[in-house]
Formats: sequence, C-alpha cells, structure tokens
Amino acid sequence: MYQTYIFDLYGTLIDIQTDEDRPEVWERLALHFSYQGLRVSGVELMALFLQERDSQLAEAAKKCQFPDFVMEKVFLSVARQLGGEPVLPWLHETVRWLRTLSMQYISLYDGVFEILRALRARGKKVFLLSNGQKTFIEAELTMLGILHLFDGIAISSVAGISKPDPLFYQYLASTYGADLSSALMIGNDPRTDIEGARAIGIDSCYIQTASSPSNIPVNSTVQIWDGDLRKIPGWNQ
Repeated sequence: MYQTYIFDLYGTLIDIQTDEDRPEVWERLALHFSYQGLRVSGVELMALFLQERDSQLAEAAKKCQFPDFVMEKVFLSVARQLGGEPVLPWLHETVRWLRTLSMQYISLYDGVFEILRALRARGKKVFLLSNGQKTFIEAELTMLGILHLFDGIAISSVAGISKPDPLFYQYLASTYGADLSSALMIGNDPRTDIEGARAIGIDSCYIQTASSPSNIPVNSTVQIWDGDLRKIPGWNQ
C-alpha cells in the first residue's frame, strides 16, 4: 500500500479557469503599471512580458529539460525597460493582479478536504507537486483552506524545474523528504503528471477532469475516468 501521496494541483484538486490572453487583462494591468509612473499600453505590456518570459525560459533550459521562470523577475525586467525600479512587494502585487484579472472561476473539487484529511489521519505523507508560480499558488491554497494539509509543497517556479522533468520529483524528495519508493502520483494530465511519474519510476493515478487534455494516451497504474477523487487507491484504508 502507498505511504506517500503526491498530488498535482490545478485540474486535480482545484478546478480553475484562467485566460491571460484576453486584451482587457493586459489593459487593466497596464493601469497598475501607470500607478508607478510606468506608461505602457496593454498590447505593449503583454508583448514585453512574453518576450522576457521566453528569454528567461531559454536561459533556464540550459540547466534542465523542462524549466520554469519566476514571474516577479519577468515583471522586474519589464519595469526596468519602462524606466522603473520597483520594490519586491510591488512585484508580488503585480503577479497577484495578473492572476486575479485573468481568473474566471476557482473552487475545490468535491472530496478534496475529506481525502487530504483522511490521508494525514492515517499517517500517510501528502505532498503537492505543482507547475506554477509560488506567489499565487500559496495564496490560492490559503484562500481555499488546504495549505496546512500538505507535508511539503514543491512549486516549479521555486525549483526552476517543472513536470514532467524527473529532476522535479527528485527536488521534492531532497527538499521535503518525500519517499518516492512508496509513492503514488495523482494528476489529471497524461503528459506532465503521468509521464513524469513514469520517468522517475513511481506509480501513478490518472484522474480525468474537465481540464484534462484530450486525445493523449494514458499510461498510468490506475485510471479514474469520471473525475471522482474518492476512487484514489488506499486513501480510506
């Protein structure tokens, strides 16, 4: 039986819809920049952001196959190009603004509290392995009331590595003491969650949700096709 449970976050525990491509998102974020005296249009701001993000990812790709970036560093570079020198709290706020403006809805999937609490009560180790930005992941975990239910939270922007890179799983083990020899990876994406688990040599549980990519083969140990988290093996035994 599994002693270590590693969860993906978005599309697995959290049901979320965001759209950062909408012009109005960047138009409103440009107003946020204007409060700092940094004049830029929404179109220009989006272009600068994407250019700097891609540049940072290209640099990080020299160190691993699946890199990630820190959004605060991207916005710092963008602000400097516009003649500013913002402080860290403003950069955190800017990241949160982008996330909030782009978000259409967010909620926990049914059963999340029940399952995480039951696993902890039975002495299992529960970890989160998530691609994304620390600034909004920790805020959303706090908002939804599940931050305290993990023994360790590994975030790609902190590690500089993202799923499915096996190095990210090794980061989880070395940083938070996750025992991969007794682990089950639970996620909704065959490419990142399931293939990442396969690459590092651990069992996986695929759960199909509305945000799961379609028409991709699933090579997991366990498959849940109706989105019912309560079918995860071993959580109530």
